[in-house]
Amino acid sequence: MAIVVRPATAADLEVLRGRQVRPELGLVDQHFALQEAGKILFAVAFEDSEPLGTAVIEWEGENLSPELRNMYVYPSARRKGAGKALTQWVEDQARARGYSSVYLAVDPNNEKAVPLYVSLEYLPTGNHIFVDDAEVRQSDAEKPEPTHYAVYKKSLTAY
Repeated sequence: MAIVVRPATAADLEVLRGRQVRPELGLVDQHFALQEAGKILFAVAFEDSEPLGTAVIEWEGENLSPELRNMYVYPSARRKGAGKALTQWVEDQARARGYSSVYLAVDPNNEKAVPLYVSLEYLPTGNHIFVDDAEVRQSDAEKPEPTHYAVYKKSLTAY
C-alpha cells in the first residue's frame, strides 16, 4: 500500500498518544493545539490505517522559518519510506505557502536522521543552535547529550 501523509485530526490523537516515546511531555496534544491555532502543521503518515510516524512544520520559529521539527518514524515502520514521505509532504506545504526553503536542526550524533536528511538534499549551513536541555533526545542513550544542533537547509526552488 502507499503511504499517505496528512494533517493530524482529533480522531488520530488517541492512537498517536499511545505511540509517544515520552508521553510525559504531551507533545501530541501540544502539537495538535498549535496546529489548531494555525502556528504549525502536525503531519502524520499512514499506511492503510496504521500510523507510521509524525512530523511538524513550524511556520514562525524562533531561529528558522519554516522549520521541519520533531520528525519521528516509529521503529516498526522504519526503512519503509515514511521519513521521506513526511519530509516531502512538509516541503510541499511550505512551497504552497510561498516559502523558498525549509530548515531543520538536528543533533549531529543522530546517525539515523542525518543521512536521511542529506539524501533528501538538505545541506548543512555551517550554523548551529546551542541547546541547554533537549526537548526530546535525538540520538542513542550511549551518546553524550548534545550541546548544539547542526542547521540544515533545503532549497524549494531548485526544481
